[in-house]
Amino acid sequence: MHGPLIAPTTRRALLALIAGLSLAAAAPAAVADANARLFDRVWDEVDRRYWDRARLGEAWNTAYARYRPQAIAAPDETALYRILSAMLATVGDSHVYIRTPGAVRRDADADAGADSAQFGLSAWPTDGVWRVLAVRADGPAAAAGVRPGWLIDSVDGRPVDDDWHPRAGQRARFAFRDLADRPRTLDLVSTLLPPEPARRATRLGHDVLLLAFDVFAGGEDRWMVDEIAADPPAALILDLRENEGGEALSVARVAGLLFDRKRTLLNRVARGRTLAVPIVGAGRRSFAGPLAVLVGPRSASGAEILAALVQDSGRGVVVGGTTAGAVTGAARTLLPDGGELWVAVFDIRTANDVRLEGRGLVPAFPVVQSLAQLRAGIDPVLARALALLAGHTAVPAAP
Repeated sequence: MHGPLIAPTTRRALLALIAGLSLAAAAPAAVADANARLFDRVWDEVDRRYWDRARLGEAWNTAYARYRPQAIAAPDETALYRILSAMLATVGDSHVYIRTPGAVRRDADADAGADSAQFGLSAWPTDGVWRVLAVRADGPAAAAGVRPGWLIDSVDGRPVDDDWHPRAGQRARFAFRDLADRPRTLDLVSTLLPPEPARRATRLGHDVLLLAFDVFAGGEDRWMVDEIAADPPAALILDLRENEGGEALSVARVAGLLFDRKRTLLNRVARGRTLAVPIVGAGRRSFAGPLAVLVGPRSASGAEILAALVQDSGRGVVVGGTTAGAVTGAARTLLPDGGELWVAVFDIRTANDVRLEGRGLVPAFPVVQSLAQLRAGIDPVLARALALLAGHTAVPAAP
């Protein structure tokens, strides 16, 4: 590894001379000083902890010089965090990002089961267009007649911003296009709604058990054991299409239920060293029947690694769309203002030493839901998985 052999704080002091303070007058002195301290803390953490110093290179110094004056001049928290996010985006790593104090509080409230202000719909960008994927029956969007498959052109005349969250009772004007592609302008008022369950179990026909969960937060393995033991299924489907990843230990424990013996889950790479991370395997307690894993563009991190293990090992079939390609390992730093910074402290490769970051996993059975199918309520990914399991096509017995 090459680079200047000086401490981060010393490097920062030198870079500050380059960055200058010419824009500091745009914010009051106290705000500018607090902005500078937070900016320097964020830059230092990445400079010190990122898994590949060579990859940061001189570009990270350039980012300091470019963004520090902007951060100092930021008039408020929203502007400051946008500048910090823009700087972190120059690293080009999915697990180097920052979250505002408000976002951290909302997550804590959701984890505690508290209601949150929302319009009762979820959407996702595809090919530059935001599509409504789901509408809550108890929310304002459903009451206004919004349907899955509608497109969102704007909110209050501006492009959709996934970082924006309404206050309870806040009104927003949505410009939709309905199922017939006709423009529909609706004023929605946000209301407090309870969090939806993060885990869902459904018994399908032909004795198939469908388990879906949105995050590896811990406890998923025990939940799976209970669901399987309640009525042992002939086949199992894990729906990870909404799963954003989470705790590595939880991923390993879930994976262990699908194999009867120890094997490598992933390889961790940091500062030139590689460490194989194993799963233990559940022995006779493992589920040995036919298995399918559903993935898509919202499947990220640990969900991608688990799907790769199932596919590469031949344990089951992976069906759906190419995953997010967000596969590095991050550590969290709590910031003085209540925000949090995530920094990738190691790279992650599959058990076959394939890097998925920026590429994603391509399922062996690629299926993409069209807009027409979404609007008609048809799930071709699940249908293909059921067909594969019913015919035992490419579904070998457990090792």
